[in-house]
Amino acid sequence: MHELAATVLLAVHLLAMNIASAGPLAGAWLLTRRRAQGDGSDDLARHIVRFSLAALIVGSLVGGGLMVLPNPSMRAALARFPVDAFWFAGIELLFSAVCIAAILGRGRQMRHRGYVAIGLAILSSTNLLYHFPPLMAVIGELTADPHWAADERIDRAALLKLWARPEILALWAHFVLASLAVAPIAALRPWSGIALTSEGRAPLDQRVVRRLATCSLVATLLQIPVGLWLLVSTEAAARASMMGGSLMASLCFAGGVLAALWLLQTLAALALADDAALVRRAAVLLVVVTVLMSATLRTSRTAIPPQPRHSERSPVILSAAKNLDLR
Repeated sequence: MHELAATVLLAVHLLAMNIASAGPLAGAWLLTRRRAQGDGSDDLARHIVRFSLAALIVGSLVGGGLMVLPNPSMRAALARFPVDAFWFAGIELLFSAVCIAAILGRGRQMRHRGYVAIGLAILSSTNLLYHFPPLMAVIGELTADPHWAADERIDRAALLKLWARPEILALWAHFVLASLAVAPIAALRPWSGIALTSEGRAPLDQRVVRRLATCSLVATLLQIPVGLWLLVSTEAAARASMMGGSLMASLCFAGGVLAALWLLQTLAALALADDAALVRRAAVLLVVVTVLMSATLRTSRTAIPPQPRHSERSPVILSAAKNLDLR
């Protein structure tokens, strides 16, 4: 039950931070694009910017909740970071929240000063995408294997070295692409040409729907090579568990891959036609893929047998080593 709750919370955290990271970029683009009279892009822009701010708050709270769950391995990993690192993370989250709120609070004025909206969106998005995906990836690796990093104290210099490791870079790229795939669908979820007309709002230009869907489609397609990179750079034991060593990890991984392929087909169809049903299906599939891949990550990591330290070796091994020394 604890594992299920942790997996669901992780999926919620990832989806929320995906929207918070790339949502402001979609909102700024919608605010500054040329539009025909009566186009509903302004409503769509305000929706996704407001949604991004809410997602940032929810994602931050859920991420904090994950860190305080009764998990000794997680607490041991967090204890290796200086307290200043967490204060700095809080300041970075607040900075992005202020940038998003500025876009939302002066949305109508931003339309005539597009460079301001775009600048604020870039500041907010790059701030989140630079600092948090690699940091969370490092914490996850240390939680799964305390010996993954040699440094007992993870200061900034040690952290930057860890960020350059292939498994962290692959997870980093994966999260960036996931954000670019999730945010456009989050923007379109309550809207489509049909939904806007039926609810009495201004109709949305079909080109907006198709461009947002195309952005999500391209980002999802790029996940294929990045996913292979991530698989290759994963620990051998975790990779083996996904490839059949662990039934649960293998089923979650296979289900996530199948759902991702279905998502690709749905996004391709949406990029060619404005269809409310396709938007709903894409949103559901994104949630399914995120939950299944989150479960894959957790089950494959927990399937790794702990590596004993020298002091924890069995008496038989220690006796054999002593005999070799005597010889």
